[in-house]
Amino acid sequence: MTIKAPQNTTPPAPASPIRASRRVTSILRERIESGFYGAGDWLPTERVLAEDMHVQRRVVRAAIDELVRDGLISRQPNCRPVVADISAISPGGDDGKLSPSGIASSQFVALIMWHGGGPLERGGTAQQRIFWGINQALGQAGYHTVFLDLGGAIGAEEENAAREAAHLRYAMEQGFGGVIFYPYAYRSNRELIYEASRRLPLVMLDRTINGVAADFVGVDNHQATFDATMHLIEQGHRRIAYVTKIEPIHPVQERIQGYIDAVRAAGIPEMILPIPSDSSGADGMVINTIFGLPEDQRPTAAVCVNDYAAQALAERLQTAGLSIPQHVALTGFDDIAQLLPNGLGLTTMAQPYEEIGKSAVDLLLRRIKDPSAAPAAIELPAQLIIRASSERV
Repeated sequence: MTIKAPQNTTPPAPASPIRASRRVTSILRERIESGFYGAGDWLPTERVLAEDMHVQRRVVRAAIDELVRDGLISRQPNCRPVVADISAISPGGDDGKLSPSGIASSQFVALIMWHGGGPLERGGTAQQRIFWGINQALGQAGYHTVFLDLGGAIGAEEENAAREAAHLRYAMEQGFGGVIFYPYAYRSNRELIYEASRRLPLVMLDRTINGVAADFVGVDNHQATFDATMHLIEQGHRRIAYVTKIEPIHPVQERIQGYIDAVRAAGIPEMILPIPSDSSGADGMVINTIFGLPEDQRPTAAVCVNDYAAQALAERLQTAGLSIPQHVALTGFDDIAQLLPNGLGLTTMAQPYEEIGKSAVDLLLRRIKDPSAAPAAIELPAQLIIRASSERV
């Protein structure tokens, strides 16, 4: 069953400074106690927290003061606050091996996800925003989120698979009330994920695993990329390239198909280009060759599979002496890196990360209530955010 969910555009009601401070304190406390902010971690800056929670910095400062008094945060003069060691539940001990938690299974839900985020993301990473949505919704339902951080940077397939497998086994062994899982090692662990989905409520985020019929929440990748491409077509572009990873996962494939359907509907040619792996590889040469064509032949616009691909393409175009959007209009996907290297705003498709988290909880609670229900998939709409990189010139 596929559920097309409407986009929530209702702005939050304004809160008094006291209520706002209590809310921020509660959110920060939950993040610390759940392990999302681990012992020894620096808190995000007051500016980042204020932007994330839509409050003034003095509200964040008051919340931090209260958590310092409670011993959850330590602070030294002229230094950012640090999360104190409260012996939070964690899937790993000092030796990196999983350790028992002794938690009550029915009230704790494991979120297995990379902490994630790259240097270009501002005001909270995509993973953080998903976590916040999950944590808020679970708390309202009387459950607690235990963030099982997969740790470090996302690595090679084999390494990712080993980490993900260890955390899935931990969740099953410790009797969690459910699991919300954002996988990266999509070629591996199929049998283990299938076993987990049979033993406890399991919701997959962002991508599905072939052969595993589990509840799923993601974004409508096809429609989103169709809309981004149509935006450029409506701007008058008739030579539009699509720059993408080549991976057999449904977000990538659905985005490619969305682009193809848009250009075919407009009666213009397809031009799918692989993301360059390095400056000297064959895929990089393809990019250089296509955008090095004479002005009347090269693409006048490019749709990119994500914001990072758009960033990389912008740098390559700049090196080639091409300006955005004067020579090439550009769009990304995700809305996690809003500015290009030259400071120009990037047109992109914004994923509703908090809503993805809340929708995952809806499916999890549905599964807890009715374990025999047919697997459901929720595809949330992405929103086109138009910035300077696609302006008509």
